[in-house]
Amino acid sequence: MTQIQTPPAETIGFGRLDLGIARVRSEFIAITQDYFDWMNGEIIRFCALSIPEIVGMSLEAYVLHTTEIACRIAPEDGGIYAHRDGEGRIAAMGGLRRLPDGAAEIVRIFTRPDCRGRGLGSRSVDHLVGEARLLGYKILRLDTAVFMKSAQKIYRAAGFAPRDPYAGAEPPPPLLPFWLFMERSL
Repeated sequence: MTQIQTPPAETIGFGRLDLGIARVRSEFIAITQDYFDWMNGEIIRFCALSIPEIVGMSLEAYVLHTTEIACRIAPEDGGIYAHRDGEGRIAAMGGLRRLPDGAAEIVRIFTRPDCRGRGLGSRSVDHLVGEARLLGYKILRLDTAVFMKSAQKIYRAAGFAPRDPYAGAEPPPPLLPFWLFMERSL
């Protein structure tokens, strides 16, 4: 007998995660691992590189490394935000952080594959734009891969336009030929 899968209940809210709470941090690590597993597959496919080759550590170690960085984002600078589904599971995430020049940067927009097609990516970006305004930022930047066509569509719809690479962006040099940088005023 074929089992019919039903999508998770509609998502609720988009709030800042408190990564100081062990359970929340564990949930964040799990979705971040999903993000980097997906991203690594795409980078291998489109760039003939892998994240472990580029960063010199396993994906698991890199996830923990980036989690430590996320934990250091002060509330006045942004943080990691997430949509939860009706069962409380993180369905989508995105982050906001301060760049060295004082502009804000959106990072790690990711929606779990089984939750895609519901507008969570757009809602995440819109929420982060609003958060950046509330925090007093005047400029908002992001970077994305050239192969992330759906993300680029969302970013353009939210008012982002292409720009040159900027200080503080995360893509390592081997990925720069495959990367786009975008910005908008607030």
